[in-house]
Amino acid sequence: MSKNRYGGVDSYAAFFIAFKVKQLLRMPIFNRDDFEDLEQELMLAFIKADPSYDPAKGHRKSFIKSVINNHARNLVIATEAQKNWTGQKERSLSETLLDDVDHIELLDTITEAHLPWSDGYAPLSIEALELVIDEERIIRDMPDALRETYHILKDYSVSEAAKLTGIRRSTLSSRAQNLRKYLKKLQEEK
Repeated sequence: MSKNRYGGVDSYAAFFIAFKVKQLLRMPIFNRDDFEDLEQELMLAFIKADPSYDPAKGHRKSFIKSVINNHARNLVIATEAQKNWTGQKERSLSETLLDDVDHIELLDTITEAHLPWSDGYAPLSIEALELVIDEERIIRDMPDALRETYHILKDYSVSEAAKLTGIRRSTLSSRAQNLRKYLKKLQEEK
């Protein structure tokens, strides 16, 4: 006598579903309590897919295996995703928290303590970031000749840069002096 408890369902499908459920239960994301749920999920997937079986395309057992294996894989992916979910939702910083009368946005409620770098060094981190941004902006706005001089002298001394580029040392020194004047002028403008 067959152990098929699902009347009217292919006995091979019932067997393969039970086999696949036992395989799934060996995975750490499932436990014994999930047996009936997994069995029902796979059986439903098979019952929904069964009418689409075409004998001209392949053997019935291959069809059953592919339907059940694919759905089992999708169950594993969905279960892993659910267990990895942290409960946090993405929200817009411009989202209004109170009614439209007060117009308080989420961004207005964020304090220094909410920032990811809110350790004892937060002000230093912010200042360092601002300095990097300022430096990039200043370099971008420099005339081309001064920008080239800056990049060369950032890594090498005047003598080393002169040897590498073939430019006379006195010329590089005067360019460095022009660069200093340019930067000093920018500093005075602030």
